[in-house]
Amino acid sequence: MISSPLTSSAPPAALAELEQGLEHLKVANYYLRVALDQVADGVVIVENEASDPRSGQKVLFSNAAAAMLAGAEPETGLRGLGLNDLVAGTKDAATLQQSLRLAVAQGGCHECECQLQSLRTQAPVPSKWRVRAVFNSMRKLLNFTILISPAQAAAAAPAPARPEPKPAVDDLDAQSVQLRKDNLAALAQGIAHDVNNLLGPVTVRLSALLQQVQDQPALAQELQLVFAGLKRAKQFTSQVVTASKSTPRRLEPTDVTSLMRDTVEFAGAGSNVHVRVRHEDGLRQAMADPVKLSQVLQNLVMNGIQAMPHGGYMDVQALNHNVVNAGEGRLKPGRHVRIIVRDRGCGISKENLGRLFQESFTTKPDGNGIGLTACKRFIDEMGGEIRVSSTPNIGTEFTVYLPAAEGTSSKPLVPASTAPVPLKNGKGKVLIVDDEDDLRKVAHMILTRCGYEAVQCDNGQDAVRIYQSLFRTGTPPDVVLMDLTLRGGMNGNETAAEILHLDPDARIVCTSGSVTEEVQMAFLERGFVGVLPKPYEAGELTQMVHRVATMMKRQ
Repeated sequence: MISSPLTSSAPPAALAELEQGLEHLKVANYYLRVALDQVADGVVIVENEASDPRSGQKVLFSNAAAAMLAGAEPETGLRGLGLNDLVAGTKDAATLQQSLRLAVAQGGCHECECQLQSLRTQAPVPSKWRVRAVFNSMRKLLNFTILISPAQAAAAAPAPARPEPKPAVDDLDAQSVQLRKDNLAALAQGIAHDVNNLLGPVTVRLSALLQQVQDQPALAQELQLVFAGLKRAKQFTSQVVTASKSTPRRLEPTDVTSLMRDTVEFAGAGSNVHVRVRHEDGLRQAMADPVKLSQVLQNLVMNGIQAMPHGGYMDVQALNHNVVNAGEGRLKPGRHVRIIVRDRGCGISKENLGRLFQESFTTKPDGNGIGLTACKRFIDEMGGEIRVSSTPNIGTEFTVYLPAAEGTSSKPLVPASTAPVPLKNGKGKVLIVDDEDDLRKVAHMILTRCGYEAVQCDNGQDAVRIYQSLFRTGTPPDVVLMDLTLRGGMNGNETAAEILHLDPDARIVCTSGSVTEEVQMAFLERGFVGVLPKPYEAGELTQMVHRVATMMKRQ
């Protein structure tokens, strides 16, 4: 694995760009983790003991669903509030505190019912609280993870002699579940949009920087690993949007060899653990979601690296596997692919091994126990199975089984390139409309370097005014880059409509962090001439602008 640090010979500007990029990536990964770990219930993680007895244990983490249930803003969540602040009164607070004590006494779990205090409406909501005490391998209490869900409505009073028609209870439950799903989907898509906005400036900067340091192979190689991680993060945000829809992502034949190599290289970069990747000749393709499978492998590899703080060797291996007619556990008879991730770390104790895939179980002081639970859920969704065996002080082995695609893959698929798209020089006037200051300024810088005259603004009203002024002088922009989600005033769709009303020949490219392939045609039908999903690379930006400015130039 590549583990050499960036050397002092690197240009200061390049190091500054990388440092800023890594900081943005750290923030983006935090939000991305929240988005990918959405569950139907509210999730709250609180400290192991109360620093203030009056307010109770402080909230360390809350997911968007918990914020929604409590009436808090998803951006701020419940972090910093005391647990007693989330319940309706002293009686409920006492009930919840008793549940925490019982969870510890019973070795992990306890359930209770008490009223969740809404921060918005002040109307308490009867809720079920599932408390899990999280211990480390030494049985030290780390924190409490609490799943909150609205309790079933109490039995209704006897109906009057002439009852009004009412929906069936099942219908009400179905409506409630659907409403929560819709709200969570909207939250997930909103978070994905914010992640893409965070990734945007980093992606543009880094993709341009990579093309300037090709004469420094060591630096270029390090930056290429970071850039590959950015591209994978972009795939994950796309997965969040897709997963929030009612139609699940379709499985596809996946080249396991290439996926393993790319994922392992990124996950192991910079560590003192050497990860060896091997595969059987003629390895079959797996029927899988490549984005989720990559996430599973990355999680397993990083867990293995963390279990080997003194370094050493890990193995990631892929083999063909046949399941006989009787079946094998969850696996149906037929051809499969088996992926083995084996570390030589501290191992997992026997009592913890059976709890490994349970929500909120972790032995890491700063962990939340969601990673392996998500891995199991992803593999289950793909029709596969994940197993684990471990011996303390010897190591741990995870084995993932996936159904094989039809046919074999003796000839590997060509993996998607992780190299940045090359820049394209050109001429023309570009109007950049985006309320994300960093991205707008970087796009302006890149386009100017590539020969374009760029004008920028951060709102729809100014965009219409600027376009109108240039149109009247006979020099309208050749290309307009229009962000859809402008804050305040007109949004991107409304702004585009105003510009097209003024000039039906306006060439407007839609840019947004929430545009997927499925809906791109809808934007083209509204009068946009192109779609550039965020986060885009510097090369993708210049290629799109060049195409629109030349092939679709006014007559």
